[in-house]
This record gives sequence, C-alpha cells and structure tokens, in this order.
Amino acid sequence: MEDPPKVPIIFANRVIQQFADHLLGGVSIKPRDYALMRLVFRKLKGNWQLLTQGDIQQLTLLERVVTGWNKMPGRKQETEEVEQV
Repeated sequence: MEDPPKVPIIFANRVIQQFADHLLGGVSIKPRDYALMRLVFRKLKGNWQLLTQGDIQQLTLLERVVTGWNKMPGRKQETEEVEQV
C-alpha cells in the first residue's frame, strides 16, 4: 500500500501544473513527469521556499524547466495526438 503524497509534493505538482496550463495551454502531465520536473528544478539549485515568496529567479527557473520538459524529444504534443486520430 502506497503512502499518500506529502503536502510539499502536492504543492509542487500544483505549481508545475499551473505553469504548464499558462505556458503550454493545459497539457496533461503524467506523475513521473512531475517527479522529473521537481528533480530537475532542485538540481538547478531551485528553491521551493523562495518560489513561494515570489522570487523572480526561481519563477524564471521553473518556467525554463517546464518549457524544457515540453520540448523533450519523444514527448508527444497534444496537436500530434489529435492529428493521428
């Protein structure tokens, strides 16, 4: 039986989803992609606490992570999925 997600992870996922909604037009994000983006954000010296305080550098960094995730090779874009139907 899995433990429920912890509050900081839920917060991070919501922030990532909001960024994706605003920057990418509401793409769907899989659970492993949330984990990947959180990991990359931390590896790039991202700080969630500073992000909650509105730090512009952290906001810019998270924006780069989310848009970079969307451009990953092999990731299907929603428009590609619609064209194939």
